[in-house]
Amino acid sequence: MTLMKWSEHFLTGIELVDSQHRSLVELVNAVSPTISSNQSTIDECLLLIDRLTNSVTTHFHDEERHMLEGGLDNSPHIDEHMREHLGFVEEVARMRRQFAADGTLDGEQTLRFFASWLTFHILVQDREMARELLRRAGGAPEDMPAGGEQGRDCFANKVLVETLTELFNTVTERNRTLVRINAKLTSAQECLAELNGNLEKQIEERTLELRQTNAELLREQALLQRAMDTIERTHGQLLQSEKMAAVGQLAAGVAHEINNPIGFVSSNLGSLKAYVDALLKVVDVDTQAIAALASDHPARLATERAREQAELDYLREDIPNLLDESAEGLGRVRKIVADLKDFSRADDAEMQDADLNQLLESTLNVVANELKYKAIIVRDFGDLPPVRCCATQINQVFMNLLVNAGQAIDEAGTITLRSGHEASFVWVEVEDTGKGMSLDVRKRLFQPFFTTKPMGKGTGLGLSISRDIVQRHGGTISVDSAPGNGARFLIRLPIAGPDKPVEDASR
Repeated sequence: MTLMKWSEHFLTGIELVDSQHRSLVELVNAVSPTISSNQSTIDECLLLIDRLTNSVTTHFHDEERHMLEGGLDNSPHIDEHMREHLGFVEEVARMRRQFAADGTLDGEQTLRFFASWLTFHILVQDREMARELLRRAGGAPEDMPAGGEQGRDCFANKVLVETLTELFNTVTERNRTLVRINAKLTSAQECLAELNGNLEKQIEERTLELRQTNAELLREQALLQRAMDTIERTHGQLLQSEKMAAVGQLAAGVAHEINNPIGFVSSNLGSLKAYVDALLKVVDVDTQAIAALASDHPARLATERAREQAELDYLREDIPNLLDESAEGLGRVRKIVADLKDFSRADDAEMQDADLNQLLESTLNVVANELKYKAIIVRDFGDLPPVRCCATQINQVFMNLLVNAGQAIDEAGTITLRSGHEASFVWVEVEDTGKGMSLDVRKRLFQPFFTTKPMGKGTGLGLSISRDIVQRHGGTISVDSAPGNGARFLIRLPIAGPDKPVEDASR
């Protein structure tokens, strides 16, 4: 990577200075790939920046020594150089402090600073220094402009014109390169067109072969249909399982992020309540002290007026209520976060004893936003024994049923949740007051990819996967519905769990 290009305009006529200038330009080019790379660490970049800074600082000291030896000790040139040298060092120090503070390094910006500053330093300051030194020594070259602002302007204009010329040549060369690349691209496109023509011919031939093959496959379709249905169903279940896993990860991440602010808000509420109690005690003491003053005492009158304006008695009653309401709201947030964590906990994939009522509650919190504007939730829970199950899979079943119940209600309705147990089974009902379904829909309801929703609104896998999960747990799921009379889903699960280990529903 060549960031700076050495130019004859950089020559000052002082051998030591020119040698150091060339070394600095080469050093900038040498370190620029590492500093500008996104793969380099900040420590590596700072080490190279320090190397650049040390070289530049050494150059500064040599220049200042050279000016003193050349008789410029009382000249404004050395003062200007020293100010610029100090400004460079302070700017580099500022950049380092910024790197240390935020831990980020804009390598390209840093290199631009070094390159632009070094260019200005060489073309303006050092060339003027050299001109003055050579003038005092009586040996200024003929091609070097005279001193003063006019000479500097002429020299700057000359440099600008020559620099623009170099830039134009560079752009011209790049344009020529682009023309060559474009010619190659045109040739490649022609070759691609020829290949496409051959490909079309091959496709036609292959299509004919495929038609013949399809004709043979049709004769075997009856034998393969069952296997194809199984593959399609498994594929769809895998997609749904991955979707649920993503939802679970998102829920876990949200719960984790909310926990931190909940903690310090809860702590602050506790501290605020203690502070308010302390302030009210101070107010009570002040009230007793003011009461001892004469009724027309200015301090007493001012205090009573302030208490009336602030409605102190009302504040004394309302502040504790506000704190209690805030604490109650914080508790509700904690409950939602806990339910999110319960809903997405990875270890729930293992068999465990779970409270189905609690699983229903946690799932309700997860889908609350889907239901709160459409349905009133009625709970009629019985006392349930712990059920041996995979909690995350049962949560998935409950979520599918609750979301479907909400979507079956057009504007406003009721979703009733019931639970109970009998003998060795527990049961859960999810009933809605939605639009219901016909007998034909009920017969196909648990088939994979069957849906009554518009195209793109549903996959038709939710109830199919729910049935598979329930069956893998050794249970049953049924539906009772009629058009206009809502729907009632009944789930029955064995308390002791399934006879065989429950596999993931996507397998």
